[in-house]
Amino acid sequence: MRLVKFLTLCVAMSRNQGKFFIRKGRVSVDGKVTTDPDFELLDSSRVFFDGKQIAIIEHHYIVLNKPAHFACVTEDKEYPSVLNLIKDLAIDRSYYFANTLGPLETGLVLISSDIRWTSRLSLRLQKKSCIYRIISANDINEDQIKNLSEIWSASSANNMLDNIDIQKQNINTLLIRLNQEQSAKIMAALSSINLTIKQLQLQQIGKMGIGEIAEGDYLQVKENEVQI
Repeated sequence: MRLVKFLTLCVAMSRNQGKFFIRKGRVSVDGKVTTDPDFELLDSSRVFFDGKQIAIIEHHYIVLNKPAHFACVTEDKEYPSVLNLIKDLAIDRSYYFANTLGPLETGLVLISSDIRWTSRLSLRLQKKSCIYRIISANDINEDQIKNLSEIWSASSANNMLDNIDIQKQNINTLLIRLNQEQSAKIMAALSSINLTIKQLQLQQIGKMGIGEIAEGDYLQVKENEVQI
């Protein structure tokens, strides 16, 4: 394995940052400073960065069913962080979000200690369809569903890809499929038809859903198990 690749797998940095630090003489292999990013390591090589031995990090990949009243941030003044829900894993690690939900929203959140993975996945998620489950505090009638569809179509007149599919599950529950995650926009549209939202849950993005994960619980998966 090349030295620069090993460094970026051990420390949260980009490939260009890794090359920069190696050329600056901050990396040594088996006790000798090595300034060649393409230096080939042996299985027995010991690598040090700023005098500390480093090893490849085994990253965590987490599928969380976020409950309401939690924030998708490291710290928040008003709401507890969703990282409190994975505190058994979060010792001595930093975590990053591939997608985020507002404090009052619930559902699918993808989290990892691998910042490069979450950055790449975040860009891909922006282009994926999603399914929301909406529970209203009051009954939903057919006129409201029609109005919701018309309001959405009018607000998306300049974007042919911004379609909406609305299915009524029962008297107070809707399933809404959108071409991309737009929770703020759908909340505004629901408010405009006088629906009091009891729960807005992101159930699925692309092919990835919360499945049988209970609200407030999470599932630790392998990187290749996150299929969107």
